[in-house]
Amino acid sequence: MDYVFAVCRLLVGIVFVTSAVSKLRGRAAYEEFTAATRALAPRLPARPAAALVVAAEVAVAPLLAWRPTVTAGFVTALGLLAAFTAAIVLALRRGRRVPCRCFGASTAPVGPGHLVRNAALIAAASAGAVQAGTAGVPADLGPAGLAAVALAAGAAAVLLSAAGDIAGLFTSPP
Repeated sequence: MDYVFAVCRLLVGIVFVTSAVSKLRGRAAYEEFTAATRALAPRLPARPAAALVVAAEVAVAPLLAWRPTVTAGFVTALGLLAAFTAAIVLALRRGRRVPCRCFGASTAPVGPGHLVRNAALIAAASAGAVQAGTAGVPADLGPAGLAAVALAAGAAAVLLSAAGDIAGLFTSPP
């Protein structure tokens, strides 16, 4: 279980760091995210909501990195993922073709692929939170174990961050 816990921590951390950095990489990227926030949640004030989302995303990785706050990191991630999933579901129900600015440059509109991605991340964050709440200090994984964890988490993060674009390849009209 130490390996699963480590993969969950690193995967969720990588995804949220990548997401935050993609929004903060420049003024235009942040404005595009704010516009997407306005379109996905029109009843919320877009600028404060966007700032709160980015601040929470930035907080996830450091919380996951420090053992005493790892549960808080997973809970923060779960809260964000629940909010993102609800916004995507509402957009889909209302027929809105809002681009997902989850990882910055993607112009793919939110769709089922984003829900699948969020479900996978919710599963990882939930598994990590449960493990954090029930386990003691994890065993030393050693260099080979850490390399395996980093490779697995990194590969999963790349696939999950591209899930919307990948799904778009199969659902977009020619």
